[in-house]
Amino acid sequence: MQPRGQVRLAVPMSFGLRWVAPLIPQLMRMYPELSIDLHLSDASVDLIAEGFDAALRIAVLPDSSLVARRLCAVTQYLVASPAYLSAHGYPSHPRELAARPCLSYAYRARSQVWRFTHVDGTEEDVVPTGPLRVTNSDALLPALLEGLAIAELPEFIVSEYLADGRLIALLPEWSMMRGGLYFVTPSARTRPVKIKALSDFFFEHLSEPSWRWSR
Repeated sequence: MQPRGQVRLAVPMSFGLRWVAPLIPQLMRMYPELSIDLHLSDASVDLIAEGFDAALRIAVLPDSSLVARRLCAVTQYLVASPAYLSAHGYPSHPRELAARPCLSYAYRARSQVWRFTHVDGTEEDVVPTGPLRVTNSDALLPALLEGLAIAELPEFIVSEYLADGRLIALLPEWSMMRGGLYFVTPSARTRPVKIKALSDFFFEHLSEPSWRWSR
């Protein structure tokens, strides 16, 4: 059965612009009777209360009240520019971040605490403080690239900057909180053909993402 009708889909802003919008033409050609109402926002939406059919969510664990299909892992990196590191040096331990300017993201999952895990299993929590807090991670890039501070960014944004050396990954023996990209829906009891088609489409195109960066 050919999927048809409208799907109201909520997607985080930066991720949606970079990785979902470029897929829409292919989706339109594949399913000409499907209409996508794409809502781009970093603010968390209530799928049921706001009438959304589905969402792409980046989280450590998705909301337990939703039905979630994991598409891929999403890694966070602590980064700074070569200019910042030349002027201020490399931090050798997460505790040093308390004395450094750190940029933060207002809609960060769970809390504003940066949790680091060492390769030996040791954990360290840091509360970042600094001159800028944003509701969209892309807004951190100009200050980062100018060498003014340190920040945490997801791999799907930062991989191109790590690959060409404009940003450097810090504390290589420590990993930040790892999450996943999920396709979520309010309920599995009444899942229309159009929702299953959309879920399968995103799994096909995002389960092996091209944004991966190798140290």
